[in-house]
Amino acid sequence: MLTPKYFPSLTIRLSEAEALRRLAEPIKDSLFPIIRVQAWPHPKKGEGGPVERSTDHVVGAYGARPIGIDLAPPLPPSDKPYKTKDRADWAELGRSEVAALHNPANGYQAWCTFIGSDERRIPVVQWTDDAQMLKSQVQQLAALNRGLIFRFRRSQGWNLAQAAALADLSLGQNHILMVYDYEQIGLRDDLTSIGVTTQSAILTSNIRISGGSRTHVFKASSFPSEFTSTGEEYACLTIRERQLYEMLKASPPIVAAGIELNYGDHAAIYASERLPAFRGVPRVDYPTPGEWIYHRRREGFHDAASRVRADAKWDDGNLCWGAQRIREAANGQMEGLGAPGKWTTIRMNIHMHVQAQFGDAALSTDEPWMD
Repeated sequence: MLTPKYFPSLTIRLSEAEALRRLAEPIKDSLFPIIRVQAWPHPKKGEGGPVERSTDHVVGAYGARPIGIDLAPPLPPSDKPYKTKDRADWAELGRSEVAALHNPANGYQAWCTFIGSDERRIPVVQWTDDAQMLKSQVQQLAALNRGLIFRFRRSQGWNLAQAAALADLSLGQNHILMVYDYEQIGLRDDLTSIGVTTQSAILTSNIRISGGSRTHVFKASSFPSEFTSTGEEYACLTIRERQLYEMLKASPPIVAAGIELNYGDHAAIYASERLPAFRGVPRVDYPTPGEWIYHRRREGFHDAASRVRADAKWDDGNLCWGAQRIREAANGQMEGLGAPGKWTTIRMNIHMHVQAQFGDAALSTDEPWMD
């Protein structure tokens, strides 16, 4: 597995698949997405089941490149009635397909078979407290000789208890992608405190997994879930996961352990198991390497896009698909740009384009590392 410049985490939804699909091919070559597969919500006859439709959108967005494949959690039944029986049946089928992939029987055999059915899929190990099931799964996935991805999540105690069960299991020559996911960073969280905790988790998990060559990735998200408290009409928000990454990458214990961190994030999405609803005042976001700016305008998306286009932080050299859509909207070409979901796609497309080009270049930070 070659080391890309950027490792975004995505869940395959319409907005995220479109944002990935619209990236230029050289940009796609420089990133390695880790996709959480879930049931595709929109039924269409003759196009396979909900999970197959989800993976079809992955292929349509990213092509024949190898890609990290994780599994999204099962969605609970909707508390709202479906418009038709076909949609209700499709949703139930999707829940059953995802639940089957979560079945730990025989070392997550269903998950291992799903991964094995397409050679482009690089598997994310599904954690379980059952040590034997976990070992069996890892051995089955390792036997594919494609590499393994371990995702250590802060909300799950960094999965250190589960990882301890693998201490005596050598992974031989497999390439291992070690992903340390802090998940959501609050806008006022102390980065030094977070950094100390994350550093300890990185050093511990690196010891508990044996063998294999490895690539290390830190990722998180500080993209907010609401915007009224950050600025009614305008804000410039620091990408705090970038700051934290730079602090960790340069920390003496991590350097001494020979760990070279790479950068990942949640692609300008709030890092939770849900996608926050985009409601209220129309808002247009503009990502830069180290900041997100946004303009919110009750007058509508056209007015917000015009203000983004006139902002001092606008980069006129950025010609990616999302930036071009903002130019069009600022010029009054609003066809297809009146729905909030499209602006989520635009933000994510610009963000991934910028971060893939930015790579591991350093940003200045006024929060020095303190050990």
